[in-house]
Parts: sequence; structure tokens; C-alpha cells
Amino acid sequence: MTALETLRIFVHPRRGALIACLAVSALACIDEGGEAGDESVVDEVAPELGDTPLPACDAALFAHEQLLAELALPEPDVEYIAQLYRGEDTDLSGESPIPGGSPLQRWVREVDARLGRVEGGLLVDDAAIEGAIDLAPMIDDVDERRRLLLTIRDVLRLVASLDVRARLATVADQLPDPQRDPALTFAEWDTAWCYWGGVLRPLAAEAGSEPALVESLGSWETIIVDAFGSGHAGILGPEQAWAPDEYATKASKQIIEKTTFTTIHRVLLARASAAQGGDQAAADEALGLLRVLEDRVLGRNSPAVPAIEAMLEGELPSVDPAWIEAELAVAFVKRARKYCDEAVVAGTLGTPDGVKGAWEGIVYTAVVLPVMEQRLPGFDAAAHMQLWLDYLAAVEAEDGGAAVALTQELVAVNCATQAELGIAACTASEDESE
Repeated sequence: MTALETLRIFVHPRRGALIACLAVSALACIDEGGEAGDESVVDEVAPELGDTPLPACDAALFAHEQLLAELALPEPDVEYIAQLYRGEDTDLSGESPIPGGSPLQRWVREVDARLGRVEGGLLVDDAAIEGAIDLAPMIDDVDERRRLLLTIRDVLRLVASLDVRARLATVADQLPDPQRDPALTFAEWDTAWCYWGGVLRPLAAEAGSEPALVESLGSWETIIVDAFGSGHAGILGPEQAWAPDEYATKASKQIIEKTTFTTIHRVLLARASAAQGGDQAAADEALGLLRVLEDRVLGRNSPAVPAIEAMLEGELPSVDPAWIEAELAVAFVKRARKYCDEAVVAGTLGTPDGVKGAWEGIVYTAVVLPVMEQRLPGFDAAAHMQLWLDYLAAVEAEDGGAAVALTQELVAVNCATQAELGIAACTASEDESE
């Protein structure tokens, strides 16, 4: 069984006939108990994931790829980087000759404006990139100049993460609307797929997998790719094209978003390990990756952010990957705690919100599995993740008895982990003090 099949079984266990249609992108088929042509059957054919023409994304990613190739050189050409970002005919002394900038710059500016990332009248991420380009020629030391320019890569990763999250949320939060053309929703999802694939997918590939989840779901990259497919397939609803299948879109959004955090987390720790061994570039990159996780840590272990920053900016032999992992685990285990029993407490068994919350708990728990294995005597990661999958199945099936029993086990293990991490009282939302 593939990871995509596993996702669809958990997300849609009561939609057997329709799932088969979704899997082949042919929704004009017979629903359970229905005949072709019934009002309950959607007679549209869904496009394939990525079928929406996205010239703006393609152009931005073309420049992004060239920029990364230039940054990989020992002595990147600052003027060429300026051209890639600002436009072909620009130089270091002027504005972009293209209104709004190159496709890459237009994307950054659009994301900043749409998400309200504005400070002092400046678009935050665009200003950070422009500042690096402006300052780089003033730095004589080749290595220091390259370090500065590499921050552009880090900013673009953050922009991609924020953009993907926002676009997926737009789809997952949609209310049924007969006036909305599903093509617009497909385009939003495809755009998220495009930018994730061009900027963040390499990190997912590098992050590898969690052994406790490989058999059921596959590698981190596979989990995200399959969730993109599952959510895309649910955009055309099971009854009306304009009413998306929320079991698919809401759960898939959470799987993609939270698993992306997991991959960033894993690569960050790998870079921290390299930094401890004397790799300055790895320390710088880890600091950039921390920016992507920052809003997951703030509000749960806020003091960790400046502390990790100081460590990565300090003497390399002092970088302690295990300490960084524990500090991040404090935040993520608290986030996981919310979903250990949310569907039971909130009364959302059998609902899209209940299912997507269970998935959030699964992935947030997966982030801290290595810490749980290190600190909980006799802990069996595979068995624990199976409990989560059983809980997910119980939530979908509205099996209150099974769900309640499973939540007791999930909460107990989560709280035991919190205690081992030094958290004073088991919580889902309390922040750590200074």
C-alpha cells in the first residue's frame, strides 16, 4: 500500500467508491448507492496536480535556481545576483528596470504585501534581500561577502514557507460557494505545490524519513507529495464541484504544513551538528532555518529563540545540537499535546476538524520522537505512532469509546515527555518563562 493510499483510507474511510474516482481524477462515476447522472455525483473531471499554467511561478523559480547556482560558487558575482533578483538590465546602482522587479522579486513583494509583512513602510523580506545586495559590494572579505549573500537563500525559504501555508489555508478554509469556479481553487493549490517543489522540496528530500512511520506513510518527502495529491483531489467535492471535500483539503493542508516543519527541523539539527564540527556555513544556514520554525517556537518556548540564535552566532565548538533539539522539543511537544484529545474534548469526532487535528498531533509528535526515544525508558516509537493512527481512525469513524481510551494513552506519554524535558506542568499552550 502506498502512502497516498494510506492517507486516503484514513481521511476518507467512508468514501470508498469516490476515492477510486479521485485516484484516477475521474469524478463522473457511480457513488455509493447512486447511479451515474444522479444529482449527488460530480460530473466534472479533475485536472492533475500541477496542471494549472503558472508562468509567474515558473519564471520566479527559474531565477531562483540560477541564484542558488551562483551562491554555490566560492565567489558569487554580486552584480549577477542583483540582475537575477531585480531584473536583467539592472546594475548595483539603480532600481529594477522591470516594473515591480523581476519575477522572483515580484513574488517576494507580493507575498510580503499579501501577508502584511511590512515594517517602517518597507516590505520585510524584499528589503532584507535588497539590503544584502546593496551591502555585499562593500565587504572586501570574500568569505564574509558570500555569507551575507547566502542570507538571500534563507529569506527565500522563509517566503516560500509562508506563501505555501497561506495558499493552502485559503483552500482549506473555503466555504462552499456555487459562484466560485473550482479552477481558481485548483490554481491556488497548484501555486502552493509549485513554490514548495521549487524551494522547499530539496529540504524534504534531505530530511529523509522517520523509521516509525516509513511502513505506513513513507519518507517525509513522500508524505508531503501524497498530501498535495490527496488535497488536490478533494477540491472537487463529492456532491457539488463547488463544495470541496473538507476531509481531504483540511487534513492535507495540515499534513503538508506540519511535515514541512518537521523536515526543516531535521535539516536544522543536521546543520547544527556540522557547525559544531567547525562549519561556519552550516551554522549560518541553521540560523536561517530557525526563522522558518520561529513562529512554532514562540508562545511555547519563546526564550529558546534568542538562546539558539546566540549559540549559532557564537563560537562553533560551543554549538550543542542535542541542547537545540531539546529546546525545540519543548515547543513541539506542547503543540502535540493539544491534539492528543482535542477531538474528544471539543466534540469533533467524525468531522473534518477532528480528522485534521489528529493529523496535526501525528506530525507534531513525529517531530519529537527522537527525544522521546532518548528520554522515555522502554519507549517504542513505532507502537506509539500506531496508537496515533488508531486514534485517527477512531476519530474518523466517530468511535467515541476507542477514541477516549486512546487519548488517555496519548496524553500520558506526551505529559511524561514534557516532564522529562523539565516542563513544570503538562500543557498545550503555556509558554516557558525567561
